[in-house]
Amino acid sequence: MGRQVRVPIRVKQRNEKLERVVTEDRRAVAEPEPAVVEQREVDRERSGDEPRIRPTAEQVAAPRRTETQEAERLQEELETWRDRALRLQAEMENFRKRQQRLANDQTEANRARLLRNFLTIADNLERALRAEGDEESLREGVVITYRSLKQILRQEGVEQIEAEGETFDPTWHEAVGTVPYQGAGADENTIVEVIRDGYRLDDRLLRPSRVIVAK
Repeated sequence: MGRQVRVPIRVKQRNEKLERVVTEDRRAVAEPEPAVVEQREVDRERSGDEPRIRPTAEQVAAPRRTETQEAERLQEELETWRDRALRLQAEMENFRKRQQRLANDQTEANRARLLRNFLTIADNLERALRAEGDEESLREGVVITYRSLKQILRQEGVEQIEAEGETFDPTWHEAVGTVPYQGAGADENTIVEVIRDGYRLDDRLLRPSRVIVAK
């Protein structure tokens, strides 16, 4: 039987540490490098702001044109209202002058009408003075003239104020003297005599009655 000989077998030990380093180097070589991003884009993404767009010259000039147009529109509107105000003022002035002219015409017409009525009285007095005869005829002519005058006054709204025997009223009467009421046989504050007749025009005092009052 032959002799057995032992042959030593060398086992190569794995260097795990070295393999790990090599593997990591290979991975580093195989993986692509990330793209470089500009700092402005990164900052914009972090802040979340939209990119700023610089306005053009036309966009800057547009608000200025709008303000100019608005100012022109307001100026035109102001001129329109000013023209209307001037026209209204002129119309009011014309209306005032027209009303004044109508009032003057009406006053002149009333004056002429009143004077024509008094001319009738003058005619009656003239006829009474020219009449030949006694005093009775002259008196009759004066009475006719007086009645004509009273009629003209009534037509113009003039009324005689009743005074004698009435209670004294300072609104319509003017006391020019007093007498004791016991001797006058009248109540106190009663008008016992009329010195001059008073008249009123449409419930307005035209001339007070001059009277003597019992006191």
